[in-house]
Amino acid sequence: MNAFDTLSRTATAAAPRPQSGRRAVRLEVGALNDATLAAVLTGVARHPPFLGFSFGLMVHNLSNQLRHGANVLAIQDGRLAGYAGWLRVGHAAAEAWQRGQAPIPPEDWEHGDAAIVTVTVAEAPALLAPILHAISHVCAGMPVYRLRSFQDGRPDIRRPPIVGRRYAFA
Repeated sequence: MNAFDTLSRTATAAAPRPQSGRRAVRLEVGALNDATLAAVLTGVARHPPFLGFSFGLMVHNLSNQLRHGANVLAIQDGRLAGYAGWLRVGHAAAEAWQRGQAPIPPEDWEHGDAAIVTVTVAEAPALLAPILHAISHVCAGMPVYRLRSFQDGRPDIRRPPIVGRRYAFA
């Protein structure tokens, strides 16, 4: 059993349980198929800065994330409510990117020993923590780099890496 199987099986009961008006969320790693790609493209394109990106670029990048299991879907009431996707890259290249010394490195799906999260969107702020925990879970044991983007004009911040770890989704 791999990390993807574990997330799919255990995260169903994960976050947030229905109480005080909160609806259950299922977290899973998405696979590349027409329905999932269409939902992810539509869902991601509704959020800045992605709504301004080239459609071809988004199809290419999101397809790769789905193809390689480098994503987390947050599904609520049978529809996509959040998405996160990342690249697998070399650790040294990720460090150079994090320090601002190099552009985002090309993906290395076979041998990458670090992850750079390139997309995180959610319909509600309450979904962000479960999505981030799911990223950590899927990327257990490797450094995970993130970029924090603000929609109010503040500059982007490259976050220090975290080391992914397994979570008990209960």
